[in-house]
This record gives sequence, C-alpha cells and structure tokens, in this order.
Amino acid sequence: MKEIQSNINIVGGGLIGAATAYSLSILGNKVVVLEHNDKFDQKKILDKRTTAISEGTKKFLEEINIWNEIGNYAEPIKEIQIIDRNQSNKIYFNNQRRNSNLGYIVKNKFILDCLYKKLQKQKNVEIYNNVSVKDIFYKGSRVVTKQKNFCVNTNILLASDGKNSTIRKIFKTPVYRKDYKKKAIVINFYHSKNHHNTAYEFFFKNGPLAILPMQKQNNEFQSSIVWTNTNKFINSLLSLDDDKIISILNQKIQGSIGEIKKILSKQTFPLKAHLNSRFFENRIIYLGDSAHSFHPIAGQGWNLGMQDVESLYNLVKKYNSLGLELGDEIFCKQFQKDNFFKAYRLYQITDKVDSIFKLDNTIINHARFSAINFIERAKKLKNRISDFAMGVN
Repeated sequence: MKEIQSNINIVGGGLIGAATAYSLSILGNKVVVLEHNDKFDQKKILDKRTTAISEGTKKFLEEINIWNEIGNYAEPIKEIQIIDRNQSNKIYFNNQRRNSNLGYIVKNKFILDCLYKKLQKQKNVEIYNNVSVKDIFYKGSRVVTKQKNFCVNTNILLASDGKNSTIRKIFKTPVYRKDYKKKAIVINFYHSKNHHNTAYEFFFKNGPLAILPMQKQNNEFQSSIVWTNTNKFINSLLSLDDDKIISILNQKIQGSIGEIKKILSKQTFPLKAHLNSRFFENRIIYLGDSAHSFHPIAGQGWNLGMQDVESLYNLVKKYNSLGLELGDEIFCKQFQKDNFFKAYRLYQITDKVDSIFKLDNTIINHARFSAINFIERAKKLKNRISDFAMGVN
C-alpha cells in the first residue's frame, strides 16, 4: 500500500479544514488534506448559507493574506439591533469608537472558493477527494491514517471532519451533546428597502430570527434570514408556497428592511450543540465542529472554529521556529489549554441566552425589558458585549 509522508494530515476539507491547510502551508509545512466529498466546485455547491465573520477573524485572515479575496464578497455589518418581541424594546450596537465594522456576511461558497484557489497554488499541499478514513494507528512517534488504497504517515493529525467526526468515533472521545429539538431555516431573499448594513435579531418565544445584510445581487437589496423554531412549525412553513412564506416573514420582520419581494433559496438544519470533553488525543487535535458546535443565537460558531485555527497556526509557528517536532504531548495539551475554556464559555452563553429569551410571562418579560433598557444606557457594558461579538476582547 502506498504510504504518503507529511508533517500535517487534515481530515476534512470544509471551511475550517481548508483554512487550516492554507494557514499551516504558508509556514512551510507539508500538508495532506483528506476530503470525503468530490473536488470543490463552486457551481455544484448546495450550501446556500452565509457565514458571519467577526472583526477578530478578519484580522487573522489579513495576517495569512487571504482577506483581500474574501473581502470582495463580504457585506459589512455596521450596526446590530437586538429586538425583544417588538421594536419598542431594543438595543443598538455599533463600533464607531473603534472605527471598524461589527462583522461581515459572506456566502459559504465564496469563502471556500477563495481558500481552494489559494491552496491550488501551494506546492506543499496535497488534497485527496472521495476518500474515507478506515483506520488510524501509530508507528513510533508518527500517526498513520489508512484509506482504501493508501495511507498517510504524519507528525500530527488534525480532525476537521464535522459534528459527526469519524476521528472522534474511532477514538471514542467523550462528548456532551444537547438536542434543542428545533430546526433553523435559512432563507435568502430580495427586499424593498436598503438594509444600510444593519443586522437585526428578533427574539420570540419559540426562538430568534436574525436578518443578515448581504451584497446586492442583480441590483436588488439582498439579505438572509436565520429563523429558529419548533420542528413542527418549520416543517409546516416549508409546505407553504413562497407567497405565503413571504407574508408570514413580513409580519415578523416588522418593516425593518421594507417588504420581502422574492425568496431565492431555503435550507433547514437541526438545532444541536456539542462539546468534546477534550480537544486532543495522542498526536490528534480536534478543530471547529469536530470539537464543538453551538446554538446559532450569537452567530459565533465559525468564528470560534477560526480561533482554533489561529491558535494552532501560532503554536505551529512557534514549534517550527524552535525546530521542535509537531504534535507531541506538550503541543496537544497547550492547544487544549488555549481553546477549551473559550468553547465552554460560548456554549454556556448561547445556551443560557436562548433559555432566557424563550421565557414568556409577565414577571420575566418585565425583567427582560428592564435589563435591555439598562444595557442600552450602559455604554461600557455595551462596548464589552460588542467587543466579545467581534472577537477582539
């Protein structure tokens, strides 16, 4: 069986896997990527979702010299309005004091397209498509990943193979899971009024509804809705024709971006969260969704995954500069130390905020109204919340 030698082997070539491969390749490492799906083709991609890129993630993408390409497809978020039930109870966030944006909205397929175009130019990166991991074993201080017709012998294996990680199953890494027993629907659409680079998040009893500003398309104003609700409601919504869906959505968005004119795409996904008990095994590190996933209420899941990538990038850079071998026990434990608490914190925040906004009785509603008014007036607290959302705290 053919054996391929590398410094780094990445299982999973999605958003996080591709970003990891590119960032570590520019440090001079030989990188092998094993991807279950076909070779990337933007025209064939079915994922119509968007990603909210934080200012902190943007700075890292600038550092690894890829933001210029991604930025061409990004629509800035200059203001965020948090609305509890209706427009009379809201918080405004902006970032004028830092003279920067609160974030950026980009379609997933454009991010992947930019990353793969960069990867194709890296001579020290090999990508194998339509492959599945059959087994993992060790040869001394090396970890070997076995596929059907070949194996990869490497210093360190990076698992970026999603929420249902094959690597995690092989090693039986303990994981905490929470099923919210709900779905989120993502709808891209044209609307009548300029969004003025404002994102909205409405909190309703059955879950939040976020409106994310997107770049104009065909000279039409465009945005994306991410709406969380019960499985029954989302299923019933999908059974309606677009005109009826538009009528329901127009009531919910309360005129914030005018009227919805045309639905471009609809996509649903189940609402679940998980957190690995640890982010590493022997010479193996879990990244992004293979390590953690969250309620989308804060839109920070991908950004935390990119913090994993940035942390790994800095750790590899340090080890390379010292001439140390990647992937030893100290390396893996340092990654765990740098990243586990951030994931645990985000899980707790998103889970508890969702719980608070779902409560619906007179006393709770009054308390929430008072809290939102307090935050709106408390400038320092608002600044700390916006800094956290931007990933710069």
